[in-house]
Amino acid sequence: MPAISPKDGPVAVTGCSGFTGGHMVRELVLHGYQVRACIRDANSWRGKDCVDYLSKLPNVEIVDGCDLFTAGSYDKAFEGAVGVFHVAAVLGNSATVEAQPLGSGDVSDDVYQGGITGTQNVIDAINASGSVKRMVYTSSMAAVSGAKGATIPQGYEWTETDWASDEVDPKVWEHPRNAYARSKVDTEHLINKAADDSGSWDAITMNPAMICGPILFKAQVGQWIEQIGRLAGGLEPTWPSKYDMYYNIIDVRDLVKAHRLTAEIDIDHRQTRGGPRYVMHGSGGRSAMRFGTEVAEVIRDHFPTYTIGEPATITSKGEPITIESKAHNDCKKAKEVLGATIRPVEETIRDVVETSVELGIISPQLQ
Repeated sequence: MPAISPKDGPVAVTGCSGFTGGHMVRELVLHGYQVRACIRDANSWRGKDCVDYLSKLPNVEIVDGCDLFTAGSYDKAFEGAVGVFHVAAVLGNSATVEAQPLGSGDVSDDVYQGGITGTQNVIDAINASGSVKRMVYTSSMAAVSGAKGATIPQGYEWTETDWASDEVDPKVWEHPRNAYARSKVDTEHLINKAADDSGSWDAITMNPAMICGPILFKAQVGQWIEQIGRLAGGLEPTWPSKYDMYYNIIDVRDLVKAHRLTAEIDIDHRQTRGGPRYVMHGSGGRSAMRFGTEVAEVIRDHFPTYTIGEPATITSKGEPITIESKAHNDCKKAKEVLGATIRPVEETIRDVVETSVELGIISPQLQ
């Protein structure tokens, strides 16, 4: 399938009020693309904040009313487009009635259906367009590791050949706590089959780890960047829990650049090792960083006057938590095939903190 370029026509981006989606639009316009930015509700607080930022960028058309749970809602955005960057997803911390008014209200069900039903609606819109040549889908490392991570040996290195569902007991795999990983695995398979069946467009999957980096507008705050900000603000983390854990970081700027490169390179991604998917993990050569020690130390180095928050290390039962990081991760395939570049993770963490302060999201507590 031929590559796409800014000269070929407009491209569409889903999920633009989110962290990765907003950065994806920025990356594309900086490289000359006409971008149709899809958002669900321009009148919501998230939508207004997103529109305020995106409307200041050149060559961006806001397309309102694009909802994963609504068939046909992407048709207008994709009409005449040559590429689609499908970034939208329902996450565990956004599966609320307020955030997803057309969802069922059941978190695990909405997370799963946001991937399956939502992506089928995106696929249908691509097929209806008759113009889209390439789709780039933002999956997750959860589709690579996920539940399988509990059984790997020390020093294991994840690659594009790994699937989170491999060798996992079906009862474990179907548990609601694996809804997100199942959604990503099943959505990848759904997209690949749809592309093969169509024959008129191809699909590439990006599998990022914990996506961090500078915040462009307040509505982007959530998940991992929020927790780094809390640490820099002298606060205890809150999501997914207050307890210390390992962070596996990829810079959002490196991620969206890799997205763009997959669309622009003229190769059959299906013929590469692991097929049309790319692990985006291991920022700056550091595969995993303990939040309460290594990440905190980076913040201290850049902001020595700040009081740094501390994640809990003792459970409610008074027992020390036990955490480990057994696997190694790197973006080897993305670097070799796409020419992707990965900045030092220290820069990523610094930029999260700086933009959190600039936008008034955190107020540093000085020592």
